[in-house]
Amino acid sequence: MKKILSTLFLTTLLTLPTVGLAITAPTTTIPSPVTAAGDIITLIDNVANWLFAILLSVALLFILIAAFQFLTSGGDPARVSSARGSLMYALIGLGVAFLARGLVFLVKFVLGMA
Repeated sequence: MKKILSTLFLTTLLTLPTVGLAITAPTTTIPSPVTAAGDIITLIDNVANWLFAILLSVALLFILIAAFQFLTSGGDPARVSSARGSLMYALIGLGVAFLARGLVFLVKFVLGMA
């Protein structure tokens, strides 16, 4: 079992950079001198977009880890409980990510920039 897990981990570790290189980077640029309120909102929006993408990626990773824990628990109540906790925290992370995303739109709406 250890050999299978170590082979799976090594394969994932070696193929992960190819997945990362296949993703194109967003073409957003951060304005250098902030001269108006619109520039600050644009800057905050760009940072929020990046954080949202990072949070979604981390939440997806934790969901996959929880699924692996469920599959390998073998019916052990302690391990099933641990997997359930991991899944719950991943879903809470997704909720926080979507709330943070909505907060940017709310601020834009209140300031009349939506």
